[in-house]
Amino acid sequence: MSATETRTESIHFLEYAIKRVWMAAGASETHADYVATAIGFGHRQGKLNQGLGVYECIDLCLIGGGLDIKAVPEVVSEGPAWAVVDGKRSSGYYALNVMADLAIEKARTSGIAIVYGGNHYDAGSFSAYVYKAYEQNMMAMASNNTVPLAAPFGGMENQLSCPPFDSIAPSGEQPPVWTSIKFGEFYDADIAESVLQQKPMKGKWCIDPETGETTDDARPYAKPIEGYGRLWDYTCAGQIETPRVYALNMWNEMMTAIVNPLGVPSTQLPTIDDFEQAAAGEKEVGTSVGGSYFMCINPAVFGSIDAMKQRSDAYVDQIKGCKPRPGHSVRVPGESGYKSLQQGDDQIEVLTNHWEPFFDTIASRYGLSEAQLRAEFEAADPSVS
Repeated sequence: MSATETRTESIHFLEYAIKRVWMAAGASETHADYVATAIGFGHRQGKLNQGLGVYECIDLCLIGGGLDIKAVPEVVSEGPAWAVVDGKRSSGYYALNVMADLAIEKARTSGIAIVYGGNHYDAGSFSAYVYKAYEQNMMAMASNNTVPLAAPFGGMENQLSCPPFDSIAPSGEQPPVWTSIKFGEFYDADIAESVLQQKPMKGKWCIDPETGETTDDARPYAKPIEGYGRLWDYTCAGQIETPRVYALNMWNEMMTAIVNPLGVPSTQLPTIDDFEQAAAGEKEVGTSVGGSYFMCINPAVFGSIDAMKQRSDAYVDQIKGCKPRPGHSVRVPGESGYKSLQQGDDQIEVLTNHWEPFFDTIASRYGLSEAQLRAEFEAADPSVS
């Protein structure tokens, strides 16, 4: 498998296959829809590492016996502008959709609402969840913490998350102000990409566990997981490059796991190796996420939504109009992904080293093949054949 090779596929077939496989594993149609839509959203944005490969995370947790695929997240407490959702050991795809819908509904009248979540597993790309608020002319920010993937600034042991963070606000004619980042330099997919593409990391982020020296060569520390193409383990510590990222990482831990009444800090979460051992039947582990949050702001409660959109457009227009440095261009974060979404192209790119494990390792576990799923898909909608 090549880490750079991609294949062009129908987004509709991809989402169909994901839904079909997750249901074959025991999920309800609602749960499977949430997983397929969020993973498909990553591909619609052109974020290949937030696409099909992230399915491997919930698959590993499922075969390890911890993820309860039949569980339904439950609201355990709430007020006019807040709520707490127990994921019941379901996937984060299910929990975050419940949280997002609840926060959006509460913000309609309260103006600001926050929903905390816990006791759930990976949720994939958080872009899919905050975009639900954007479609309702609202702003949202959301994240969860992760298993320990990074060392504290100046340290050489992984204790911190490498968490996703997404935030978006309403816009008019211009692309929205959309922040979609991670509060760490790298995670498992970056290790796999570096080794498979035979290229150095983008910085000297690998901290040798014995010497504490840093390097951009991930090969000595990479631990592939049999049958997977994106989800790899690693033995090095992860470097956080600046105090700013370190501070943001810990701020996010405060939001996801410390203030959150269901939260479990990253320092107390299992490692990727723990989940590998659980999948082999050697141990039991907790969830891969210690806590999450979804905050929604409804600008229409505070003033004119049209005026707010005009301010956003004027701001983005001026940013994009900034004189560029020679050889550079000026664009706003999230712009390319937003434009991809607006184009609504049915054809998307998928990394081959994500595609093959999904069908050869995961789908085959349930007696399904790519050819069979494609035949079912085309029979259901002959227009796509």
